[in-house]
Amino acid sequence: MTERKKRPKMIFRKFLKDNQKILKEFDTGETEKYVRDSWMMQNNPPADVNEENLREEAENF
Repeated sequence: MTERKKRPKMIFRKFLKDNQKILKEFDTGETEKYVRDSWMMQNNPPADVNEENLREEAENF
């Protein structure tokens, strides 16, 4: 197995600093916080079971 090249710490630190600057530009604080509806939090959302859906399923089989 070939050995990978290790980057010097200075290059890695510069990369991290640049990423922090970019993240600060995106994080202006003006955006709305995403709020999930209650139906999104359920494990098994209720399936639409009505006559039309039951007929379509029966025809597909």
